[in-house]
Amino acid sequence: MHKDIGVTPKARIVYVGGEDARSALTVAFEEADYALVSHEDASRADIGLIDLRGRKVSSRKAQSIAGILRKSSPESSILIIVDPYIDETARRALRRHGELVVMLTKPEALIERCRQVLRRRNIAEEAGERLKTLAGLNRLNDFPPISAPTTNLRVLIAGEAGPIALNALNALKPITEQCVCVFSAGQALRAVESMRFDVAIFLPRRDSDPLMSLARSLRRHPKHANMPVIFPAHDPDESAAYALRGAMDFLLAGHIATDLGPKAQLSARRARLLKSMRRFLQACEGEGVRDAASGAFTSAFLTEHGARLCARADQSGRALAMIALRIETESKEHGEAEPGRRALHQAARLINRVTRAEDTAARVATDTFFVLLPSTTEKNAEKAAARIQGVLENTVFRSANDHLLYGVHVETAAVARPEGMCIEECVALALTALRESTQAPAIGAS
Repeated sequence: MHKDIGVTPKARIVYVGGEDARSALTVAFEEADYALVSHEDASRADIGLIDLRGRKVSSRKAQSIAGILRKSSPESSILIIVDPYIDETARRALRRHGELVVMLTKPEALIERCRQVLRRRNIAEEAGERLKTLAGLNRLNDFPPISAPTTNLRVLIAGEAGPIALNALNALKPITEQCVCVFSAGQALRAVESMRFDVAIFLPRRDSDPLMSLARSLRRHPKHANMPVIFPAHDPDESAAYALRGAMDFLLAGHIATDLGPKAQLSARRARLLKSMRRFLQACEGEGVRDAASGAFTSAFLTEHGARLCARADQSGRALAMIALRIETESKEHGEAEPGRRALHQAARLINRVTRAEDTAARVATDTFFVLLPSTTEKNAEKAAARIQGVLENTVFRSANDHLLYGVHVETAAVARPEGMCIEECVALALTALRESTQAPAIGAS
């Protein structure tokens, strides 16, 4: 099994363009664990790339290619690669058929945009499938509505004063409710801590600017992770350098006057919708949906929802990984022997916070849990299992009367789902891998 790790790509991306450019992109995408395929293999594609660099930009031709890709794979998103010098009219026409990515030779910013598109798609698909499961259970369930409000934006502009900052301020003025301008990363940090912003515009002077570190920190912060941060750059290669430093969204400085307003509005609406979907995924509860003690999903919900995810994986050809984990409590202080039931429940609830919103964590036994990870390879599932194990084993829990402190020992096993396997067989496969992983040290010692 371990010999196949890394063979399955995270996503299949269809490329339509020149052969020379495709050869250069293939290597970069393979390093990111993405498979770049030709238009003949467009079926079951996750993203369609249309490369118009060095060609006469034709909206009609782009529309034709995008239509063919969508017929082959209706659920795939379309990204259009263009040169930095195309005019405003051409950009506006091409945006009707897909998202524009300006690129010269360095593909890091393009790969980052592909990663963000896949992330949005995974959350949206899981929200849809989970809503179907809740409807299919025929029980009373409580969950918040999924909506994206259309109020005016609150925008933060951070960076040194100059023409770029002034152009950004003028471009955003017609669509903003409030626009705050600061000059340093420290001032930006104080601003996001004291106010709520829908979009941030960062203007770093170099790739090692403190604003880059702040952007990475915001991505990891649960309160600010949903706020999109846009990085205007003087050329596409500079955007590639920003991507390597943790940036996610980019815009050419020369396009600020015409493109920043629509881009900020679109990014904000996407962020609001993603936040709403995450809130829905985390709040799904009701009779027979969540285990009252651990907060994990019940076996009944796993049976219904897991069947949908397995069918979805077979239909789309995407990877589906599983993690089985067992939690054992142990006292950290001397005292009477207690089962540490409250500590076990606290550790189980922590699993929901460590996993992604689109992952499904269910309780299959008193101390055993099963996690389904859609669109995830076995290699990444092993990383997720290590993250869960590290967080739980480095957390101390208290007993009900606070007299004893408990730690937990976690055993994990991550496996990839073979195509065609039903959810019951998936659970059995993961539990077998967990049992074998715990017995391996004893066999070696004998």
